[in-house]
Amino acid sequence: MDSNIKPVLKWVGGKRELIPEIRNYYKNLDFNNYFELFCGGGSVYLDIIKTFGVDKKNNSFLNDINSDLINLYKHIKDNPEEILGYCNELEKDYYEFGYYHIRDRFNGVDREKNEVEKYEGVKRSSSLILLNRTCFNGLYRTNKKGLFNVPEGRYKNPTIINKENLFELSKVLPNSKNILSNNFFEFDFIKKKDLVYLDPPYHPLNETSSFTDYSGQFGTKEQIELRDYFMELDKKGVFVLESNSSSNFISELYKDFTIVEVMCSRNINSKSSSRGKIVEYLIIGNTLKNHLNL
Repeated sequence: MDSNIKPVLKWVGGKRELIPEIRNYYKNLDFNNYFELFCGGGSVYLDIIKTFGVDKKNNSFLNDINSDLINLYKHIKDNPEEILGYCNELEKDYYEFGYYHIRDRFNGVDREKNEVEKYEGVKRSSSLILLNRTCFNGLYRTNKKGLFNVPEGRYKNPTIINKENLFELSKVLPNSKNILSNNFFEFDFIKKKDLVYLDPPYHPLNETSSFTDYSGQFGTKEQIELRDYFMELDKKGVFVLESNSSSNFISELYKDFTIVEVMCSRNINSKSSSRGKIVEYLIIGNTLKNHLNL
């Protein structure tokens, strides 16, 4: 396989930069199935395949509550030719009619709240790729009505799709039946010696950095539920690893586990002076810690 396969989407909070540090906790691990329950751009999954070989896809599960994202992965797996064809068609529409023409048809309503024909199926997935490559900072954000509302970014000649990368990605994705859109706590079939990576919407470092994420509000209640699920998996003998913010709340929530500080670039702030390296947490379950003799 091509060891340089890249995510098809830019994804805020993506883990490509942190892969070398995250890999330290699974590179020598003998595990059964792999579960990525907030898969986003899928960087960690792609490194699992790079590290352990393409056959690991048969024992892997990708999940995200964002059904449009999951449908995209399913279509890339099963219909890469159609994805490519629609991306090329939509790219022409983008240059002829503009970004908001595509966004309106992704939403099924224009900015004046008039109904327009909504993209469906593979074309919808392809339009998500185009919007992601041309919107502001690759954000995925919706309003209270569930409408994608990210403004246009400033790009002269954006690359919409890389044909070779698309087809290589299609080859290494799990079977469509293992690409799911469930709540994180609905995986009661995870068993001892499985590996689970969790990359939830981060708890805000402070009130001003709080925002409604793409799947709705993932607030304090959901963070506590996730911690409880983390503990449940750990007690079952599952190798569990989680990324989250370095907030005091998260530090207290996971005080019974090993927390490793990692430095990561975050460029989402609209002010360049506010961008740069920040501390994030990598939380290691006790089962994984003991197995690795940490």
